[in-house]
Amino acid sequence: MPTFVALLILVASLGPGEQPEYLPAGDSAYTLDLEVDGYINGRMESGRLMRLGACTLERDAAYTYSLMVEAADEDGVRLRPTSCYRTYDVQKWAYDRRCPEETVPVFGDNGVSGAKQQIGTKQMRVCTGPPTAQAGESNHGWGRAVDFRDSRGVLDCYDPEFHWLKRNAYRFGWVHPAWAQCGMPTAEPWHWEYAGVTDPSLVAYVTIDPTLIAKAE
Repeated sequence: MPTFVALLILVASLGPGEQPEYLPAGDSAYTLDLEVDGYINGRMESGRLMRLGACTLERDAAYTYSLMVEAADEDGVRLRPTSCYRTYDVQKWAYDRRCPEETVPVFGDNGVSGAKQQIGTKQMRVCTGPPTAQAGESNHGWGRAVDFRDSRGVLDCYDPEFHWLKRNAYRFGWVHPAWAQCGMPTAEPWHWEYAGVTDPSLVAYVTIDPTLIAKAE
């Protein structure tokens, strides 16, 4: 592991105790830079990933995530990650578990009375619970999405952790995508994504002590 690791940080002058703000560039995970650089969803190279405790993320997302967790701690809110970067195989396992293949009946006209009757069967995916992306299609596969939990399980729309994120996550470039909003059929209050920074000219590469943030295996 190199002595120092390059990360994107804000170069604007900050006062004592002042937290840098990375206003989000969009309303969902930004992945175009990774695609252009040839990275593959769910098969990210270890050199582009970093581990913070139990959470492995793409390195740019990891830095702003660490700032966000630190800010929450200062406000007495503990952000607990339950799912961060997912490999292709892990995402496939999650999708197969949520949407197993089942044998379902096929109905058709019986040719006499016009009534429908079973004329055979077919194999199809039958999904239950919140939607789960197929392998290679989840933003977790880019390392730019995190699912959070509380002390009882996944976050819900009434948890203080969720309300802290709604008020503050945007300051660090993290967003709650429209499809996951409370009240939507696909609501996932626990799911948050790194959307990049509004103005890339505000950031520059610097070096930091690698003991603060570990390279992913």
